[in-house]
Amino acid sequence: MLTDLMDGVEIKGDEAIIEALADFSKRNVPHIKGILNMTIPLDETPVWILSQYLLQLGLSTQSRRPVENGQRVRYYRLNPDDVAFAKRVLEYRQRQREEKQRRRQEKQEHQAAYAARMQTIYGITPPSNPPINEDGSNNRGGMDGDESGSDSWWGRVKYYAGLVIQRVEYGVESVKEFLSTLTSDERWGVMLEFDEVEPLKFGQLVAAAPDWVQWMV
Repeated sequence: MLTDLMDGVEIKGDEAIIEALADFSKRNVPHIKGILNMTIPLDETPVWILSQYLLQLGLSTQSRRPVENGQRVRYYRLNPDDVAFAKRVLEYRQRQREEKQRRRQEKQEHQAAYAARMQTIYGITPPSNPPINEDGSNNRGGMDGDESGSDSWWGRVKYYAGLVIQRVEYGVESVKEFLSTLTSDERWGVMLEFDEVEPLKFGQLVAAAPDWVQWMV
C-alpha cells in the first residue's frame, strides 16, 4: 500500500487493505502504543488510522472530491512535497549503505593483499582478527569484526603507526620498545600501516632489523 501511495496512486479509503489495517490496529492498541507511542482510538476511521502511520514516516495526505454518478467521492493521495523529500532521504541512505559496503570490501581486500605480501616475502601469515579477551569478548574490533569496532581499531593502529615512524630516526631499539607495549594484532596493524604510508622508511627499518618478524609474536 505504501509503495503504491509513493508512486502517486490515489485511494478512497474503503479499500480492503485499509480496512484490514484499521482492524489489525484496533486489535493491537497496547502494542502499537508501546512500539510507536501512538494511540489508536477505537472509534476512528480507517483513513484516519492510516494517516497516523504516514505521519510516523513524515508523510501527509491531500484530498480531492470529484463528482461521480451524481455524488462527491473523496480521494486521498500523498503530499508530493513529502514524497519528494522522503525519496531523497531514501536515496541518501542507500548511498550510505553502498559506501559502507565499499569501504568494508576495500578493507578486506587490503588485508588480504597484505597477508599475501607478508606470506610471499617472509613466509608468515599475520592475524586478521584481534585476540579474544580473558572474559571471552572481542572488544578491540578487527578486520573481520563489526565495522564500528574495525574503524576504532584501525584508527588506533594508524595513530600508533605515526608514533613508530617518528621513532625510526632514534633507532631500531626505540621502535622495538614501543611495539612491545602493543598487542600482537596491533603490532601487525602498525607494520601494515607503516609499510603503506612510508614504504622507504619501512624498508630502512627492515634492512636494519631483518629479524623484526620475531617482534610480532
